[in-house]
Amino acid sequence: MVGSKFRAFLDTNVLIDVLCTPGRPSAEASVTIFQAIRSGFLEGFITTQSIIDAAYILSRLSGRFDREAFGRCILAMSDYLNINAIHIFDIRDAILHGSGDLEDDSQFAHADALGCDAIITSDKSFRRRETGSGPQFFTPESFVTRLRGR
Repeated sequence: MVGSKFRAFLDTNVLIDVLCTPGRPSAEASVTIFQAIRSGFLEGFITTQSIIDAAYILSRLSGRFDREAFGRCILAMSDYLNINAIHIFDIRDAILHGSGDLEDDSQFAHADALGCDAIITSDKSFRRRETGSGPQFFTPESFVTRLRGR
């Protein structure tokens, strides 16, 4: 699309960075990315699967998981972040063309179907899936470097 905003797909670990800050290695960069999305500088996407996975992971990290606070954060994010369900077509693509990691492959297929320019993730095995076509992979830190260089 001519004149459209840069479209960034955020992997689950980026969402967790924002919800757990401080303390995670990519937390500062992930918060910067969310601020850029909230300010309208770029368009951000996550999946409902990432929200479910984040809730599960966070509830296992600490016995003090605050479900209500988590819900409030997600609802606030829904005001500026595109939250989509992974479609059966994404799962089908992941099964037919994927690397064997159905979750990562489905996320990739969904980001590609949305026309995202980038996938932002700290997951090194997910980044190995880059094929030369579709979204480009960035760590949160490398994406912030790109944002600042624009």
